Amino acid sequence: MTALIGNPLPHIGNASGFPAALPPNVIRVVARAISHAWGLICANPSHHLMEIASGAPEEDVYSDAICELLMQMLDSSSAVVPGFTSEMFDKVGRGENVSNYNGSSINKQPDIVIRLANSPISYGRRFVGIFIESKVVCMAKPMSLYTTQGLQRFVVGDYGWAMQAGMMLAYRKPKHRDLDHLEVQLSSEAALLSIAVSGKHLDLKPVYAPVSAVSAHQRAWSYVGGGNPGDIRIWHMWDLIMPS
Repeated sequence: MTALIGNPLPHIGNASGFPAALPPNVIRVVARAISHAWGLICANPSHHLMEIASGAPEEDVYSDAICELLMQMLDSSSAVVPGFTSEMFDKVGRGENVSNYNGSSINKQPDIVIRLANSPISYGRRFVGIFIESKVVCMAKPMSLYTTQGLQRFVVGDYGWAMQAGMMLAYRKPKHRDLDHLEVQLSSEAALLSIAVSGKHLDLKPVYAPVSAVSAHQRAWSYVGGGNPGDIRIWHMWDLIMPS
């Protein structure tokens, strides 16, 4: 029997295979599942969404519905979205407490985590998966809510620190912002450690669909278990238009 470990952080590092790879085809499957869930929500908001209230903010109401729909899709006897099955993905969680990369905070709460069914080692299982942060994006809200209070959590090792990639969901409402606003923010906000290629911080390719763009960011910290995490790629979904 493998020894039980209450604190896995000293065992997570380059020597034990971290950061774990997240193949683009896996991310696209997740994105297609999210798009399917979003389509259901938009087709019948009153059926799928809880009432927005002081204890149920708008962003969380949408994330909660997505999480619930994704869980039901995994439980389905046949694949609702090709590839999004329990053979590939273990479970979907929302707002679960997880540690940051060095254990200085053990109550980090990513909006959604989709854990992989083939976690490489049992003691790293909680940290292996698709970590997803979501934000409502519109002209009435500063872009820093999406970046400083969202994207940056991947950069500093709060979310997805054991992975090579993560996801951001933009719940867009009028007046709409477009990806040009994100490009400007990435170029001006130094703390995001964005990597520019040919002067652009966002990589836009049709093959990424339904993901809208991908950005890459340096990570300037080290694993407790030894080694560096390398850059992280963030897959941005910006086609999630909130229903009227």
